[in-house]
Amino acid sequence: MAICNIMSSETNPGRKPILPFLPQLPLEGPPSMADRIVAFLDGRTHGEDLLHQLYDYILEEPIPQRLQEILGRGEPDRTL
Repeated sequence: MAICNIMSSETNPGRKPILPFLPQLPLEGPPSMADRIVAFLDGRTHGEDLLHQLYDYILEEPIPQRLQEILGRGEPDRTL
C-alpha cells in the first residue's frame, strides 16, 4: 500500500488555485427591433416593450378640447 503526502490548499496558503482559461465571448447588445417582433409573433414574449416603444409617445400628446368636453359630460355629443 502506498502512502501519499496529501496537501490541501488550506495548509499551504501561498499556493493559488489555477483558473482554467476561458475565452471572452463578445457580449451581445440588446435584441434588435426585428428580433423582438419575431419573438412576440412566435409567442415567446408578450410584446410589452414593443408596445411601449411604439405607443408611449402618444400618451404625451394633449387631449383635444372637443374630446375633453365629450368625456367631461359623460355622454356622447350627437352633433359630431
